Amino acid sequence: MEGRGVTVSQILDEELANIDLPYIETNRSRHGRMRYYFRFEGKRYGRLPDDPDTEEFSSAYWKLRNAVEQGEKPGHSAADDLSGRPQPGTFRWLCTAYLASDAFRQLDKTTQAKRRSIIDSMLLEPLKPGGKRLFANMPLPALDVNNVEVLRDRKAATPFAADERLKVLRQIFETTRPGRGGRPEKIVKVNVARMVTAFRRKTEGHHTITNDEVATYIRHHGIRSKAVLALVIMMYTGMRVSDLCAIGPQHRRGNVLKFRVFKGRNRNPITLEIEIHPILDTVLSWHPVKGMNYLQTEYGKAFSIKGLSQRVSGWFTQAALPHCTAHSVRKGLATTLAEGEATDSMLDGMFGWRDGKTSKIYTARKNQAKLARQAVSRIDWGEIGNILPHPNEGVAFQADQPTKKAL
Repeated sequence: MEGRGVTVSQILDEELANIDLPYIETNRSRHGRMRYYFRFEGKRYGRLPDDPDTEEFSSAYWKLRNAVEQGEKPGHSAADDLSGRPQPGTFRWLCTAYLASDAFRQLDKTTQAKRRSIIDSMLLEPLKPGGKRLFANMPLPALDVNNVEVLRDRKAATPFAADERLKVLRQIFETTRPGRGGRPEKIVKVNVARMVTAFRRKTEGHHTITNDEVATYIRHHGIRSKAVLALVIMMYTGMRVSDLCAIGPQHRRGNVLKFRVFKGRNRNPITLEIEIHPILDTVLSWHPVKGMNYLQTEYGKAFSIKGLSQRVSGWFTQAALPHCTAHSVRKGLATTLAEGEATDSMLDGMFGWRDGKTSKIYTARKNQAKLARQAVSRIDWGEIGNILPHPNEGVAFQADQPTKKAL
């Protein structure tokens, strides 16, 4: 099977892994082995590992994709064009100080790599389109609100990327250095990036899955499918995908799952112990495990975080629920628990929340609905009740009918 931009359905027809990614070219060698290449705008940039369900494949793919989408040459870091020491007092000098700060070093390695890439792309932005002068050498006093907006707007075609730039800039402007008496003081006194508005409006975030949507998903995939296994684990534990891809029989202690949460594992490690619900226990018993993971690829290997996230999104799309994600299930569980009179402390214990703020979002929503019901029962518009339908009458009075005395 040769061709460019092979579709997912074609890959499935060949009984290959489900690769729901663009810019992948495939062809089969004369020995029958499927080969994968990254192809962008008609040009092949490099070969990818042979197994699309491995972490190596995902890493190689995103490295090439990020490079070409940022106008770089694959294998060539943008930082390679920034040779020599930065001139003191310039934007690049401030970025260098941020990259050496504790605030940056405490980030996860993957987050650091992503942030470096964003910083490099901003440093290499020309002051004017097509010009040779770069933002890297701009003096800090000149990096005002207008120029921050320029850096943001260079990514206006992709609002998420534009807002990511703004987010990183706000953190860069918070960089400190030792001041008098060893006290840290900000290098830049005013964080002008905070004066710039993000593109995206604040919303409630991910959709919250409903009972009807859960039923639709299960009917589509079948109760004993791998897709439903993933759903049920999330429904009864509230796990993120980053934990779902790692969870396995080694985490089970009798009737309890004990695991360290992946998110924040370096700066704020949290270990959770969650009792296994009888429904989850039954579904797990339908899927004998041959390895260290409850969820495995078609090749019996563990999913990568990105690979499982894409697979879960694909399962929702196949069930005609493209607006649902793994986080939709987590929000659905939190909502269900709050409506079932779970306290803030119960939610904190279930999801590993520590500040108490997140749990209050769900309990406050439940309390609001309860209080609203109580308020409705006390509504009394006086005489207006004589011309509107009365619950004991069963008949709707017309506005031009004579007014009847209240019962």
